[in-house]
Parts: sequence; structure tokens; C-alpha cells
Amino acid sequence: MPECLSCGACCFGGHDRYIQLFDDDLARGLPEAALHRVDGQVYMAMRNGHCAQLVALPGGALACGVYAARPTACRAFRAGSFECGRARHHRMAEADALRLPEPANDDLPPEIAQPA
Repeated sequence: MPECLSCGACCFGGHDRYIQLFDDDLARGLPEAALHRVDGQVYMAMRNGHCAQLVALPGGALACGVYAARPTACRAFRAGSFECGRARHHRMAEADALRLPEPANDDLPPEIAQPA
């Protein structure tokens, strides 16, 4: 089963109305900077083709910056589902391009670096 908390493929969408928010979502306390308002509707803000709350972490993982308050649509998305497979097939290259590289051993502080 895919690792749901580090993949990020489902966070990519082709337009600024990708994840619509509802009253329950707004009640969870999403920060205003995470929101995009259009024609009286509220959506998750998008940046460079992905949810603006998708964060690249050292080591290559991608994480949700508002995971505890994530929208209903994100909560309903299941790792390993048909939709997950489609997102991974169509969007994984974009997710991979966003990932931060694994730090080289030379870049790590001496107390963390692994012996060669």
C-alpha cells in the first residue's frame, strides 16, 4: 500500500478550484492563507499546480501543512484506492519534482553524519 503521508500525488490538481471546502472544513480552523475564495465558494489555495499546504521535507517526503485540519475531501481520499492509483499514475512525476533531495553525508553536521 502506498505511504499516504509522504506521497503527495493526490495534492496536485489542474485548477484553482481543485479542493472545495464546506462549513465543516472551515470550522476546523484552516488558516486564511490556505484558502482561495471564488464566486462565494471557498477552496484550498493552490500554488504551482498543487495544494499550497503541501510541504517538501528533507529526505524526499511530502507532507500536509494542515494535516490535523485537512478538508473533508482529503480525509475521504484513501491510500491504495482506485483514485489513489490514478493520482499516482498521473501526478507522481509532479510530486517527485517537488521533493527535496536526500542530504549528502558531506552536508550533514558531524554528529549526524553516518560513517562511510
